[in-house]
Amino acid sequence: MEKGEVMVLYGKYKDGEITPIQSYIILISIMIGTGILGLSRIVAAVSRQDAWISVLVNGIFISIIMAIMVFTISKFKELNFLEYVCHLLSKPVGYTITIGFIAYSILATGTIIRFVSEMIGTWFLPITPIYVISAITVITTIYMTRKGLTVLARFNEVIAFMLIPFALLVFVSYTELNFVYIKPIGGSGIKNIMAGVVPSFYAFGGYEIMMIVYPYISNKKKPILKYSVLSMLLVTLFYGGTVFFHIALFGPDEIQRVLFPAINYIGAVDFPLVERMEIFFTVFWSFTVLSTVALQYMTANILLQSVFKNDKTSLYAYILSPIVFAISLIPKNTVDVAEMGDQVGRLTIFFSMILPLLLFFTYLIRKRRAIKK
Repeated sequence: MEKGEVMVLYGKYKDGEITPIQSYIILISIMIGTGILGLSRIVAAVSRQDAWISVLVNGIFISIIMAIMVFTISKFKELNFLEYVCHLLSKPVGYTITIGFIAYSILATGTIIRFVSEMIGTWFLPITPIYVISAITVITTIYMTRKGLTVLARFNEVIAFMLIPFALLVFVSYTELNFVYIKPIGGSGIKNIMAGVVPSFYAFGGYEIMMIVYPYISNKKKPILKYSVLSMLLVTLFYGGTVFFHIALFGPDEIQRVLFPAINYIGAVDFPLVERMEIFFTVFWSFTVLSTVALQYMTANILLQSVFKNDKTSLYAYILSPIVFAISLIPKNTVDVAEMGDQVGRLTIFFSMILPLLLFFTYLIRKRRAIKK
């Protein structure tokens, strides 16, 4: 990219820019978060031994949505989310959707903060009050986001290297697996397999962030659509393989009695040098979820910046902190946290599936009308 182009980008987006590779890493980081912990149990309750097939089908479907999303927003390279939504759907609708997106991102951030606080409290700090852990998590989130998207993207690059051993832990219980639990493949029936796609959809939530960060990508001449879809497929393979191994270890019935199969799966194996490997898994997972929290929080900050036309997102990083902290304290127990997560998951369907399709078809209709004229 030419020097002049960099100056224009920094002039428009005061918090800097991200590279195409960083945008792909952001996609992976925001999806591999809280969803991985209970994914196997939730989907197996519907699809039984074929839960891994449901996850793969869902991943392919979401990859198509991602392709549609990037194709549409690539037609508006110089516009941010608010601007191109207003252009396609009218100004009142654009502002309404943007404000709704802000509320969704704030709610998602508060919910994930509470979820990670519950996990840290259970595994590391059982005596420490939840509000203390939540407050520390909120402060950490502010620190991660106050310098803008560029710094946060660099943090995610570091996290990407941590995800490699995180992913390899999927294979640790290979010798303990009983592949009889997976058979017969397809035995649950097409109806149940497709029904399992819905709960698995929530685990992929967060990829809609591409609609927000796309204007910040420095070199849009790169095949962003291609590699964004490949990022989705990579997460799909990781999720599908994880669910496959979890069911092969626990079975479709036993896994229903395991609250967090991902953690119990690691704890099922005795390591020669390390005792309680699930603790190390939880440490890796905590960093990953912090990345998810920060990206969701940054989404709200960027959208507020576009609505109020402010130069810096750091202002909103501080303003929104009491709100997300208060939201994190709403659930009274783990069951309430799970129910709150389900409500956020339903909102995900609109912003990550319905909205991209709406923008896509609106763009096609407008283009067709322009050609006729």
